[in-house]
Amino acid sequence: MVKWWIRLFPVVVAVVVAWMAALAGPAAAGGERFETVSDHLVEDRERGLLWMRCSAGQEPRGGICAGEAEAMVWTAAERFVDELGPAGCPWRLPGFHELRSLLQEGAEDPALDTRFFPDTPSGWYWAQATAGGHSPYDCFVTFAGAGRTLCNASGRFYLRAVVERRHLEACRR
Repeated sequence: MVKWWIRLFPVVVAVVVAWMAALAGPAAAGGERFETVSDHLVEDRERGLLWMRCSAGQEPRGGICAGEAEAMVWTAAERFVDELGPAGCPWRLPGFHELRSLLQEGAEDPALDTRFFPDTPSGWYWAQATAGGHSPYDCFVTFAGAGRTLCNASGRFYLRAVVERRHLEACRR
């Protein structure tokens, strides 16, 4: 006669595995943190964000980002995000830590996952954040080399806008 607990063992294992997958969150359960949801959009399942697949100035074409990314001053970056459509899709400059989260450990030049963000130029990107008493527009992230961050500088930088995932339907083009 088989002990009662031996018959329950497969059920217990299945419950524990399902519980661990639920705790790991959608990125681990789906196997990837990022998902390309359209030619223009990449979903960050871990953070609940939608990213522009290509940098400002580039256009997605056949799995690549064609054209030259545009380096711009702060006011041009703000204007670009304000004019980015479609209506009902509230694009914004990414927060410093949001942008920094795209850095991929072990990746170099560019230091992010190019399967989802192809043709990303190595260089500094605008981020809207207040860090260590700096103003909201003076922290940057670079995807050059293994990736770095810098605060309190000025100049012309690239841009990759972001929006919360709840706006997915309004943001599809």
